[in-house]
Amino acid sequence: MKILVVASNMVHINNFHQPYIQTFKDDGNDVYVMASGEGADFNIPFKKRSLSLKNLFLSFKIRKIIKKEKFDIIYLHTTLSAFWTRWALKGLKNRPLVVNTVHGYLFGESSGALHNKIYLACEKIVRKVTDNIVVMNSEDEIIAKENNLCLGKIYKINGMGVDFSKKAIEKANPSVQPRNLVYVGELNKRKNQIFLVKALERLPNMSLTLVGDGGERKAIEKCIKRLGLGDRVTITGFTKNVGEYLKNADIYVSASTIEGLPFNILEAIESGLYIVASNIKGQRDILPSECLYTLDNEDEFVSLINNPSICKNVTKEYSLDSVISQNMEIYYECAGKSSTIKV
Repeated sequence: MKILVVASNMVHINNFHQPYIQTFKDDGNDVYVMASGEGADFNIPFKKRSLSLKNLFLSFKIRKIIKKEKFDIIYLHTTLSAFWTRWALKGLKNRPLVVNTVHGYLFGESSGALHNKIYLACEKIVRKVTDNIVVMNSEDEIIAKENNLCLGKIYKINGMGVDFSKKAIEKANPSVQPRNLVYVGELNKRKNQIFLVKALERLPNMSLTLVGDGGERKAIEKCIKRLGLGDRVTITGFTKNVGEYLKNADIYVSASTIEGLPFNILEAIESGLYIVASNIKGQRDILPSECLYTLDNEDEFVSLINNPSICKNVTKEYSLDSVISQNMEIYYECAGKSSTIKV
């Protein structure tokens, strides 16, 4: 088969999809990657604003590539690229089979009504060029089914898999009186780091490390300065050495407003950290209630930080070895082909 894997950028491809791409290749398939950044076979510079006119113009380029290359199947990842690739396919005769893997729909209970209507409408616009859907949490599965967002079957998976064998996943040793909070993720509004910075003002004996970089960095730094927390909040910038920060932390925190199945929380669970996370889809799929606080509720957050819990969930079902088999079986079922490789 000739396969196209699509995501918004190569960072996402490299973080989550290289094992799958290699497995497809080992099974005798020709695999190509479409994304923004170095290393993509088709470098498409998607703009972060989903409804940007520049993305509309890029969709013509995408359509031209797909017509020329004659792929058998397209595996879509990330909301932005998934929408514009399917938009490019509308009305195309003899189009490839399309499987959309949802890493967290950008609508749901934590979003405003207008926001939800717009993003749900976008999914409905392209559902006739969506053959199958793969979701990572229960709420997204319900959304996809209730709104008939594809032509065929909807599958639920345990994420993209975490390589717990990596040296980076070292066991942390949380102190009896936790002091060090850590949060891993792109600095953006969906990850909601500003909430954590503001809440830290009520936790005078604690520090916060934000691992990552992104478009909200300046706004977060401005908030840190305004609250006088410069000596207690660290922003690392982009790093591949996440394990070192987990190892030296006491509590892993999340203020996220939307998730699919949070990769870094699974790493934090495996590291043995206390966990305090917002009660949203994806996170409540893997965390017990004693680790969850109501989104943006500072009182609940501070209370849990002062009395945190260690998640005892077994993470083996989310391991890369386990999940890659689950995913590949689904991908091949969608394509109507049997995998000959043992994963």
